[in-house]
Amino acid sequence: MPVIFQRITEGQASQAATIIVQAYVEPPWNEEWSLEGATARMGELSTTQGWIGVGALEAGQLLGFAIGLPHTSASGRGLYIPEIAVLPSHQGRGIGKRLLKLLEAEAHNAGFSSAWLLSQSQGAAAEYYKASDYKQVAKLRVYSKSFG
Repeated sequence: MPVIFQRITEGQASQAATIIVQAYVEPPWNEEWSLEGATARMGELSTTQGWIGVGALEAGQLLGFAIGLPHTSASGRGLYIPEIAVLPSHQGRGIGKRLLKLLEAEAHNAGFSSAWLLSQSQGAAAEYYKASDYKQVAKLRVYSKSFG
C-alpha cells in the first residue's frame, strides 16, 4: 500500500500522540511520554492559530507527522518546527525527510520566509537536519530553568 503525504487535520494531529509515545522513548531522545501528556502536547500545537501539520498515511494510519507554528521576528515571518516524528517501525525509509520537505513547501506557499527548530547539537538527529540544509546557529543558545 502506498504512503500518502498530505496536510493533516486537528483530529489527525491528536492521533499523532501515540507516535510521540513510541518514537521519543527511543534513542537519541530517551523520553518517556505518557499518552495523556502527548495528547495534551498535540492539542496545544494543533489549536495554535496558523499551525501547519503534515502527515504520512498508509491505509488511513498515521505513520509520521511534522508540525509547524508561525513565529514572527525582526527577520520576518518564520515557521518554528516543534515536532517531527515517525513510528520507529517505519524509520529509515525516508518518511521523515519527505515530511520535512512537505512542511517546508507548505510553509513557503503560506508566505513564510524561513523555518527553524531545536534539536540535539550532535548525533543522528543533528546529521538528519544538516542533510536537510539546516544550519546550526552559532550566536544562539538554549537557556532553561526548572521551577520547584
